[in-house]
Amino acid sequence: MRDRNDGSCRKWGLLRVLVFFLLGWGVSPQLASAEIHEIGMKDRRFSAETMRIKLGDTVKWVNGDQEPHQVVSGQDLEDPNLGEPMMENLILIGEHYSFTFDKPGRYPYMCSLHWAKAMMTGKVAMSAEIIVEP
Repeated sequence: MRDRNDGSCRKWGLLRVLVFFLLGWGVSPQLASAEIHEIGMKDRRFSAETMRIKLGDTVKWVNGDQEPHQVVSGQDLEDPNLGEPMMENLILIGEHYSFTFDKPGRYPYMCSLHWAKAMMTGKVAMSAEIIVEP
């Protein structure tokens, strides 16, 4: 004869295993509610010059332009941290690049393809910043 509570005990046991597994892998409730923010690239500009996001959020850059672009960490081409932590070499027309921010701070970035061209012509460089809040 089977005990009527056999199924519910099994469910609670599975729930405990799942909770233990998630805690063991460091998954926090904050990351569970992470968002994806989109930034467009068009006319040699990013659609947001400054974007504030939360820790664990992802930013997705979408190239809606008629030429390739990049997303490279740094304020300019002489930044000692150039390319850290983001460095996408080429985002072709219609393609995208995503990056998840796992540390709070300020993350200036640019399209280094068009940074140099802007500096040579005296135009505004293609640059922006992500601010990650805890």
